[in-house]
Amino acid sequence: MIYSYSVMRRVEVPYVIAYVTLDEGVTVMTNIVDCDPDAVRIGQRVKVTFQPSDGGPPVAMFTPA
Repeated sequence: MIYSYSVMRRVEVPYVIAYVTLDEGVTVMTNIVDCDPDAVRIGQRVKVTFQPSDGGPPVAMFTPA
């Protein structure tokens, strides 16, 4: 679930950076992807998705559930 977030708008394509609290109790900093940045809300449930990285392994990010 999204604990806190911020929408970065001073870039060509806005993106969301957030703290997500996992069901196991751990809180991680991550990006929320594949969504409308204006629709993201605190307390919103999310699910993991893996995004490609530049020359490395895929990176775990989250999308609204």
